[in-house]
Amino acid sequence: MRDVHQRYAHVKNYIRVTLIEANEILSSFDIGLRQYATKHLTKVGVRLVRGVVKEVHPNKIILSDGSDVPYGLLVWSTGVGPSEFVKSLNLPKSPGGRIGVDEWLRVPSIEDVFALGDCAGFLEQTGRPVLPALAQVAEREGKYLVELFNRIGKESGGKAFSAKEMALGEPFVYKHLGSMASVGRYKALVDLRQTKDAKGISLAGFMSWLIWRSAYLTRVLSWRNRFYVAVNWGTTLVFGRDNSRIG
Repeated sequence: MRDVHQRYAHVKNYIRVTLIEANEILSSFDIGLRQYATKHLTKVGVRLVRGVVKEVHPNKIILSDGSDVPYGLLVWSTGVGPSEFVKSLNLPKSPGGRIGVDEWLRVPSIEDVFALGDCAGFLEQTGRPVLPALAQVAEREGKYLVELFNRIGKESGGKAFSAKEMALGEPFVYKHLGSMASVGRYKALVDLRQTKDAKGISLAGFMSWLIWRSAYLTRVLSWRNRFYVAVNWGTTLVFGRDNSRIG
């Protein structure tokens, strides 16, 4: 809407952005934040379409209601399901087809095998819900297993099948730290509720964008890279994106 318009002025009047969503956009966020995102995207010219994609053709998309949406560039971003490799494993599966794990992220049918991240989910008999396929879930599970493996190594010297008779301590418990999303034009959403129905801090707008960017900076590994990234953001904010056209 801005940067591309400047580079391709001869086709700027033909550019149209359509967002197709089966349900509400950003459905895990607070209803007030969802409404803000909908109004903001509509205001900047994004066409919102509710529907389920049935077929994808070279120049159009067919929805489940029979309507079609023409396109020149298609960007597909959908839910994360288990890979073909995970599906092919002869292991107990959690709801949704992931590798089933117990409260300590162990695969019960095989000794000394653990699973985490998008490929793993709690077995139905644990009484726990399958966790969402998010980076913070996988990161938390990874840190938990590091501590668990270190404890096993100290007690048994890291010998195979030694954890069977050991007390593994507290099971894994996931606490959601919140969700953030950028919606463009220096606007973002921040939802710090632990669950969808819980009460907590919900913000939208420019201040949320600053919080979102600050949270991103904390994930950059070195202070040197953090400085480079912050300077790059600052120059982009003042002078716009540095786009280069090739050909």
